[in-house]
Amino acid sequence: MKSRTILHAGLMLVMCWYPVYAQSGRGEEHSDAFRLFIEGATIQEALTHRAKCGLPFITEVRANWDRLSELQQMQFTQQFERPVTDTYMISPNGYFRIHYDTSGTHAPDLTDTGGNGIPDYIDSTAAAFDYSYEILINQLGYDAPVKFGEVETETGDTIRYDVYVRDVVLLYGNVYGLTNPYGDRINDDEDPVPRYRAYIVVDNSYDHTPTTGIDGLKVTAAHELHHVIQIGSYGYWLTMGAQRPTRFFYEITSTWLEDVIYPDINDYYYYLPVLFIRTIHNFPFSHSSGLFMYARAIWGHMMERRYGGDIMREKWEYIRKMHPIDAIDRALRDHGSTLEQELAEFNLWKFYTGARARPENYFIDGADYPMLTEKTDVVQHMGETMFRDVDVSTQTLHFHSVVTDEQDTVFFLIGNVDKRIQSDDGFYELTVFSQQRPNTIPIGNGLWYSLESNNPSAWKVIPVYTDRVVSDERVSVYPNPFDTGQASSVAFVIDTDKEVEITILSSDMRLVYRDMVSPEQAFGRTVFRWNGRDNRNRLVASGVYVYVLQYGDTITKGKITVIRE
Repeated sequence: MKSRTILHAGLMLVMCWYPVYAQSGRGEEHSDAFRLFIEGATIQEALTHRAKCGLPFITEVRANWDRLSELQQMQFTQQFERPVTDTYMISPNGYFRIHYDTSGTHAPDLTDTGGNGIPDYIDSTAAAFDYSYEILINQLGYDAPVKFGEVETETGDTIRYDVYVRDVVLLYGNVYGLTNPYGDRINDDEDPVPRYRAYIVVDNSYDHTPTTGIDGLKVTAAHELHHVIQIGSYGYWLTMGAQRPTRFFYEITSTWLEDVIYPDINDYYYYLPVLFIRTIHNFPFSHSSGLFMYARAIWGHMMERRYGGDIMREKWEYIRKMHPIDAIDRALRDHGSTLEQELAEFNLWKFYTGARARPENYFIDGADYPMLTEKTDVVQHMGETMFRDVDVSTQTLHFHSVVTDEQDTVFFLIGNVDKRIQSDDGFYELTVFSQQRPNTIPIGNGLWYSLESNNPSAWKVIPVYTDRVVSDERVSVYPNPFDTGQASSVAFVIDTDKEVEITILSSDMRLVYRDMVSPEQAFGRTVFRWNGRDNRNRLVASGVYVYVLQYGDTITKGKITVIRE
C-alpha cells in the first residue's frame, strides 16, 4: 500500500520566534528599528535592535519623513547633526580629517606611545581609513566621491572626507558606526539618482561590538567608507517598500568589502546564522531589514569567485542609472548570466557549507559557515512525500529533505528566482515519488519528483543526493533510462556553448569514460552526447552509472540507467 507524508512549511513559520520586520500594509516594508522609532522609542533604543550600521535607518527615516511627528523629526535632526569636536588631525595620506575630543564622554583613550601629540587610537583611525581608501579607490577602482584637492572651503581648507570619533552607543545605540549624507545633491537634477557628500561617525573604543578594539574600527572604516563612495559617486536610492527595496545592496557590498580589505577579521561571520536557520528562508534576497543585508555579504564572495571581483563594482556603475535589482541583473548579463540563474546558484552554494563545505568549488571559507537547516523536519520517505508552502515570497529558498529506504538522504533546494517583484502570494507543492509518474523528473535511486507552483518559470529545484548533486534543472538527460537497443546515444541538454567534459563512472565509482565533447544542436537545444561506450569503445553493461559534467567552473553530477539488450 502506498504511504503518503505531507508537510506544510507554513505551519513551522507560525512558531518562528524571530520577528524580522513589520508590515504596515501589503507592499510596505519597515525595519524593526524604524517601527520602534515611530512607536515612541528613542533612536538609541531603536538602533540597538539588530543593527550593524546606521545608514539603513537614516535612509528609511528620510524616505518616510512625512510619517514622523514634529517631535520625532526634531529628535532625528538634532541627533544626526554634524558633531562638533575639540580638534582634528589630517590622515597621513591626506584623504581624511579625523575629528575627536581630548576630554569628556566622547574622547578616546588618549595614550600616545608614538609621542607625536596624537592619541594612538586616532592614529589607528587615520591609518585604517587611509588603507581602506587605497584598496577601494586605487586598487579596486571605485570612483572617489570628491577628487582630492579639487574644492576648498570658505576657510581655505581643502575638502577631505570627515570622520568623527564619538561614543556611538551613547548617540546611536548598538551599532558599529554610520554614514550620514548632508547638504544639497552634488549632481544635476536630471540625473536619475541623486548623489551627496557624507560624513562618517565611528566609535571611540569598540568595546560593545562582536569584533572589538582596533579590529572593530578597521572593518567599520572599510564598511562606512564604501557607503560614502556609494552615496557620493553612484547614487543614493531612497525608495522603500517591499516592491522595490534598495538598501540591501548597499549593505551587501559594504560588508563584503570589509572582508576584501581585512580578510583576517571575518566580522561578517557574526551575521551568517540568520541566513541558514529554518525560519528565515522565506525572506527575499533583496530584503532590506534586519541582519540579512549583512549576512548576504557572501553573495559578494560567490560573485568574486565566479566572475572576478570587478563584477561587484560593475553593478555599482549601473546603479547610477537604474534600480539596484536591475543593475545587478544587467551586470550579470554582461557576463553571460542573469540574476535568476545566480539566485539558483546561490542556493546551491549555501548548501555546501559547514560539514558539507567544498572549498575547491564553492565558498573558500564555507567550512566556517553554519549549515543550512531544513524548513521542515527530515522525514522517512515511504512511497510518496509532499512538501508544500503558501504565501511565500519571491527570491526565496525553501529547503527540505527525505530519507530513503536505503537510509540515504535526498535534499531539495526549492528556489523562487523571480527578480521582478517582491510579493508574498506564491506557493509550491513538491512531491517525491518512488515510482515514475507522468511529468515527473528522475532523481536517481528509484526516486522521481514533481513541482506544482503559481509561476513554474520562477521556481528552480536542485535535488542533492546525500552530498552530491544528482539531478539539476540546469541539465536535462534524454533518454533516461538509456536503452542502447532503441537509441544510439544519450543527450545531456545544457545551456552552454563551451566544450563539456563528460565523465561516466560505474556504481562503485570506477572510471568508465571521460572525454571533452563539443556541442550539437538538436530540437532547438544545445546537447552533448555519449554513445554508451567506454574509453576502449566497448558498449557498457546494463546498470546505473554516475555522470559528471564540467564546463568552466560549473560541475553537475547525476545518475543514468543504461539498459543493454
